[in-house]
Amino acid sequence: MMRIWLWPVVIAVVSAIGLIAGLVSEGAGDWLSWLALAVPVVISLHGLRRCKPQGPRGLSVRAQG
Repeated sequence: MMRIWLWPVVIAVVSAIGLIAGLVSEGAGDWLSWLALAVPVVISLHGLRRCKPQGPRGLSVRAQG
């Protein structure tokens, strides 16, 4: 069970740290919040980039021509 929840929990903790740092600190805390809140965005973009476009019924789309 730990293997399933490890990375989602890590991402949630990093996001919470970024939100708290953005609310209560100035200067270096602002940089910490930007970096911490960028982590889920970067992970999402990486996942979207790896995803292949799929047609109906989950079949891969081929170029016609």
